Amino acid sequence: MKRNERKVKTWSVREFLRFVLPSVASMFVFSTYSIVDGIFVTHGVGELALAAVNLCMPFINAMFAVAVLLSVGTSTVCAIHIGRGEQEAANRTFTQNAFVVGACALLLTLVVHLFPNEVVGILGATDGTRAYMITYLQTVSSFAVFFMVSYCFEVMVKTGGHPSVSIVGVAACCLTNIALDYVFVMRLHMGVQGAALATGIAQGMSFLIFLTHFLRGRSRMKFRVSRPFLNVYRRILPLGLSEFSSEFALGYTTFLFNRVIRMYIGETGIVSYSLIGYVNTLVLMLVVGTTQGMQPLVSLNLGRGDRAACRGYFRYALTGGIAAAVLCFAVCQLFPEWIVSLLFERSSPTFAYTVGALRAFSFTFLVLGFNVLSAGYFTAMALPVPAMTIALSRGFITVTVALMGLAALLGGAGVWYAPALSEALCLIVTGVFLFLYRKRAALVQTA
Repeated sequence: MKRNERKVKTWSVREFLRFVLPSVASMFVFSTYSIVDGIFVTHGVGELALAAVNLCMPFINAMFAVAVLLSVGTSTVCAIHIGRGEQEAANRTFTQNAFVVGACALLLTLVVHLFPNEVVGILGATDGTRAYMITYLQTVSSFAVFFMVSYCFEVMVKTGGHPSVSIVGVAACCLTNIALDYVFVMRLHMGVQGAALATGIAQGMSFLIFLTHFLRGRSRMKFRVSRPFLNVYRRILPLGLSEFSSEFALGYTTFLFNRVIRMYIGETGIVSYSLIGYVNTLVLMLVVGTTQGMQPLVSLNLGRGDRAACRGYFRYALTGGIAAAVLCFAVCQLFPEWIVSLLFERSSPTFAYTVGALRAFSFTFLVLGFNVLSAGYFTAMALPVPAMTIALSRGFITVTVALMGLAALLGGAGVWYAPALSEALCLIVTGVFLFLYRKRAALVQTA
């Protein structure tokens, strides 16, 4: 007898939104940290201090990238364990990783405090920005444990089935940061040290909120101390490499742009890129938030053997993430003056130049979402090779080729169009992997 009944749909928009909306909100709020610091530093100290903070961003991105590398891979492994009913294995993996992330954070703190001049020299410090940079980095790095372990907890809160808790912790962090920025920078006139101190204390706030959540036992994820089993990182590291590359690439891109801008444009370009970098981070975090909200759902269903649900959630993510990126492009094209006025006075000579640069740069948003979401989907499906290849292509290879090539051909104007060309080149790589994966999946189904 033929079975004509349709296969039951096991994925839903409601479940997708339950995970993605808190994740997007968390990443959106997270991306405002540096923007808030930039606003207060610009108005409370000056544009040179803003340039110094921008030059420090590659180190902050590198610090965060290490947390992403360890946390995203751990989240995927734990989600697959949970999908298979192996809760204790997930708990032990989660606990061990929290300690490993904390140890990495302490190591980075020591590096900055022992070798401050070497670190800021690598980042491109000038005579005018060196003192600002050392003060900012040493203060921020003192809170590296809170930065990195808090992110690890935030990811695992969602994996443990409580995505709404993540937005509570991140929102509390953001509000604390804004309040302390105002007090330390504008009222107590503590300069860049005050901005860094505000950010560090705010991260400590989110750390305590997430830690309390796990200690109260409300989460599916629980602390289980056991003998070290570091061989699990053979799975964790490849799975986290694509997101690590995306985050580290943000720092690399900032570093590369600062170098090329100094060569072809000068100080005005560096100040302009400070604002454009904030906007780029904001858009990227919206897409990354969609990706991270999708990943636990995909990994859980992968563990259950429901690949149709995996593909369904990926389609939802593509629709939402790309729509958000296109909306951001439209805002940058229609209202660039309003965005630029958040940092610069309209009478400033930097204002008009930054408006034009932002319009040119924003074309990258039209393609960025598809590449980032696809890399995240491959990670959640435990396919590290395509995920890592896409991330490395867009984060390092294509951006270097596009930036150096367009700057050489068009001068300073080419700098702002280079990211769009980079994402377009990476789109070819992404398309090839999606085609090959779809073809392989079709062969498996018919076998």
